[in-house]
Amino acid sequence: MWRRFLEWRGVVAIAVLAVVSLWLGAEGRLGFYIHPRYNLFTIAMASIAIVLLVIAVVTKRAGDHDHDHSHSEGRRGPRQRRLARGETASLGFVVAVVAAVLVLPPATLSSATADNRSSNAVEALGTPEGLDGGAGLEIYETLTVRDWASLLSQNQNPSYYRGKPVNTVGIVTSSEGSPDVFLLTRFVVTCCAVDAQPVSIPVYMPGWQDEVAVDSWVRIEGGFQPAPSGVSSAPVVIVPLSITDEEVPNEPYLF
Repeated sequence: MWRRFLEWRGVVAIAVLAVVSLWLGAEGRLGFYIHPRYNLFTIAMASIAIVLLVIAVVTKRAGDHDHDHSHSEGRRGPRQRRLARGETASLGFVVAVVAAVLVLPPATLSSATADNRSSNAVEALGTPEGLDGGAGLEIYETLTVRDWASLLSQNQNPSYYRGKPVNTVGIVTSSEGSPDVFLLTRFVVTCCAVDAQPVSIPVYMPGWQDEVAVDSWVRIEGGFQPAPSGVSSAPVVIVPLSITDEEVPNEPYLF
């Protein structure tokens, strides 16, 4: 029985991952892990995997090799024992992966990931669209964290941002530059969460630790102002007029 379970450990893992992928697709949460352009492909592959696994189980002859195994257990040499230990170790890994998939709820990347990855990398910023000379102020209320971070990387003149409204959503992450500043952060994904890169904009709010929690999703409305004395991490910062809690978006990453 144990031997047969070891033989099927990979099949069990694939079945669990396929089912979880289909469940995430049905819940609209595949965007927590992959770029939306891969949703249909992932769902199709998971469906095919389920069909093939069912065929494999149905066509597997019951009791195959059971007799041979029952007579060989007592005659294992050193090589067979090493193989058995390797199989048990791989089973432990599979069980750990399956348990993590089943137990841990779907979640977006957090501030810990942002702290461990370079923020506002050039390839993650891109270029905001529609900001030509004839654009009205209302277009700035549609800009994402990525758009604002891109503008800040190109132009740090405080006068450029005067009167331009900010209305954008992100997660709260801490800033090393000043205790009075936190970062509003989003992750930019090219393929999946593994390659996600954080983009951030600074928010000036003394005592913010008492008002908002790290990793919480918030909407900030306000505007940019020259950074106050003592804030050296950025020449301009957002001064919020209002901060409201937000639900995690179905597509939490920017693309």
